[in-house]
Amino acid sequence: MADFNKAIEKTLVNEGGYVNDPSDRGGETNYGISKRSYPNVDIQNLTVADAKEIYKRDYWDRLRADEIGSQQVAFELFDTAVNMGVRTASKLIQGCVGSHPDGVIGNMTLQSINNVDEELLLLRFKLAKVARYTYLAKKRPANRKYLLGWINRALEA
Repeated sequence: MADFNKAIEKTLVNEGGYVNDPSDRGGETNYGISKRSYPNVDIQNLTVADAKEIYKRDYWDRLRADEIGSQQVAFELFDTAVNMGVRTASKLIQGCVGSHPDGVIGNMTLQSINNVDEELLLLRFKLAKVARYTYLAKKRPANRKYLLGWINRALEA
């Protein structure tokens, strides 16, 4: 089964440190934790340990990632949830495995994730992420400056 500690290190590298980009709807952000999502957290002084605790509780556990057999699939799902939100990431992977896209990883979705060919699932999921990022850039022109970075993140192995 997948291991949170292996996944979180790569995600923290992807997310980087403190930024306060006025174009980012999340606002002030540190290690990918945004003020918009966590208004009561001191974002500027957030520690790595605090970020890991939030990611484990609010992302990894909600995705039931410990129950995913493939470390790579679990990482991709988790990292996508960090970037797009748990519900959106869940819906994307549900669409890739033929589950009803309700945004909640339940028993049927887990079974489908664990029974599908890993390589095929990862390919479908990467393409679904690229399509989602493209949609976001078309919908909100201010997002276009993030598009190449988002696509690179979606396609990295």
